[in-house]
Amino acid sequence: CLSRAWMLEGIAEALPENTEQRNQLYQLSQRNAQAGLTAIDESHYEGGHWLGTFAVYLITRRGINSNEINKP
Repeated sequence: CLSRAWMLEGIAEALPENTEQRNQLYQLSQRNAQAGLTAIDESHYEGGHWLGTFAVYLITRRGINSNEINKP
């Protein structure tokens, strides 16, 4: 869910502002982020390391730069 949320946010950022598609992708990203963040659990490698890595990408917006995406 976290990697999906991160990618959906990146796609949404590339769309024109104030469009229904962009708003829907942001909402979907938020739902995936909430589900993914609650799944982080350090008792397993997947939950503590793998999910944690994608949580950092999502929260820091790694690779998502709105100033660069929309340039012609």
